[in-house]
Amino acid sequence: MALIILLSILLLRYLVSVSGNADSAYNHHQHYSLLKDKAALLEFKRSIYDPKSTLSNWENAVPVCNFTGVTCDNRHHRVSEIDLHRFGLVGKISPFISNLTGLRVLNLVENHFFGTIPPQLSSLRRLHTLFLDGNNLNGPVPDSSALLTNLTVFSVHMNNLTGPLPPSFFSNCTQLRVIDLSLNFLTCQIPAEIGNCPNLWSLNLYNNQFTGQLPASLTNTSLFNLDVGYNLLSGELPSDLIAKLPTLAYLYLSFNNMTSHHNNSNLYPFFAALQNCTDLEELALDGMGLGGRLL
Repeated sequence: MALIILLSILLLRYLVSVSGNADSAYNHHQHYSLLKDKAALLEFKRSIYDPKSTLSNWENAVPVCNFTGVTCDNRHHRVSEIDLHRFGLVGKISPFISNLTGLRVLNLVENHFFGTIPPQLSSLRRLHTLFLDGNNLNGPVPDSSALLTNLTVFSVHMNNLTGPLPPSFFSNCTQLRVIDLSLNFLTCQIPAEIGNCPNLWSLNLYNNQFTGQLPASLTNTSLFNLDVGYNLLSGELPSDLIAKLPTLAYLYLSFNNMTSHHNNSNLYPFFAALQNCTDLEELALDGMGLGGRLL
């Protein structure tokens, strides 16, 4: 009996010890993750110019979750959101941001970031919202963006981006709901793979240099807003496509190289297709010299 009691005591001590070590390891992991995130943000700060000193409390002595513009996920003990819009920051987007592997939202709207979009951002596999609008970014949309498979919002309008869109971006990032690439210098055709995004709700490609025709695969989406004005798109007005997008409320095709049916002599097929768009609120077809009968 004494032996059984002794063994029970020893077992209890062992379980307490193991539990204590597990808690200690867990707390250490939490602490390490936040330290890693802090180090990444401090490197980001070192790489830019902050004329308004809006990031003045980004210091070692300050907990990273108290940094201006930073939000933490208390459950996972990671930085989950960075919102630095209109801070007047100047410089390149530091690749050290890629160390923030718990990041879900990145908002750098209306600053003065220049250079290319760092391909290292592809490490942010939990990222679902990316706003880089109103900066001076150049170069292409990186092929590595295709690794951001949880992305739902990708907005980079009003930059200086060039080149074609990588088809793999739409093949892999199938959760996309909002895409805004307007006011850039993007070229070539709109990839047919865009139809792999069934939840796509808003597509803004206004004021670029896209050529060819609108991909028929857009009928696989749930478009509410489609703006492709001020491009170099050609061919007939997309009657067949529009007829299969009944959820459209906003359609902007202005200032392209499109024509109406039968050598620009018959507008009826296009307007007949619009009858399916019962929620349509705005339609823009100006700047194309369209002609022909309506009935």
